[in-house]
Parts: sequence; structure tokens; C-alpha cells
Amino acid sequence: MKAPQLPGKYSVTSTVTINAPKAVVWNLLKDFGNVSEWAPSVTDSYYLNSKTSGVGTGRHCDIKGFGSIQEFVTHWQEGEGFTYSVTPLGPLAQSNSSWWLTRIADQTTQLEVVLSYDIRFGILGEILHKLIMRNKLKQSLPETLGAMKKHIETNYKLTPLQSPMSAVNG
Repeated sequence: MKAPQLPGKYSVTSTVTINAPKAVVWNLLKDFGNVSEWAPSVTDSYYLNSKTSGVGTGRHCDIKGFGSIQEFVTHWQEGEGFTYSVTPLGPLAQSNSSWWLTRIADQTTQLEVVLSYDIRFGILGEILHKLIMRNKLKQSLPETLGAMKKHIETNYKLTPLQSPMSAVNG
């Protein structure tokens, strides 16, 4: 099954191949509220409601250097992937993200992530996007996937004393 098409004028896509069975990768992904355990830019995360899987599941994330966001699952395909909406942050209007798995072999899984978004604040937002945000998104998405890969393949865990870059470059 393929990920649903996401709305938004702009998008950033990143793919990583993880040396682990699809079920193992899914077990980490489906723990939606605990993303701060492996994502280097997320300093804290927690569930927003009693739902911990499926459509309607929500989480709060504190993003280092940017502030906080709330994310709500809008599409869930058990064992395959999900999409979620993200509250506005900086010049980004509400955005959407898709995290989708493909089995490559018994011990190999591909994860494709798409972030689709629009810009707010008119021309100022467009300038901020062109000068800073687009490059930051293009850099941080692969870093996040690299951290996830490292976490799954080596059981590596972030600690509060580590900087995000030392955790990724390890």
C-alpha cells in the first residue's frame, strides 16, 4: 500500500533503508507519543489523549530551537504507516507528514517520509522559507531518519546531555 497524497504547496521527502524487519521498524513508529526517545531535534514528547494508536492519536513535541507543536494522526494503516497533521510553527502553516514502510527483504525495510506544507506570513514567510526553513527541513529530515536507523539497528538511545548532532554522528 502506498502513502496517501498530502496537501501543500511545498514538500520535502527523505528515505532511509533500515537493516531490520518491517515489524521491528513499525513497533518503533507506532509508539507515536515517544518520538523524543530517538529523534534528535525533539527534546520532549508525550501523548495528548488516551488514544495511543490509530486515527485521532495526538502528541505534543518540543522542538529544539523552534518551539512546540501538536500532531494528530489523520490516516493509519496498521503495520504499514500513517499520516498526521502538524500545527503551525514559524513560517510553516499547518503541515502534514507521511511515514510509510516498504519491506525490501526479511531483514531490510525502507522508510519514506514526506513533509508537505504551506507558508504563512505572506512575503515575509516566503523569504524566511527560501533563506532558512527549506534548507533546514532538507537537512533535518534525513538527520532524523538517520537517528531512527541508528536507534533501531544498535538500540542507541538519546540522553538529555547529548547534543542532537553528537547523537546522529555518534
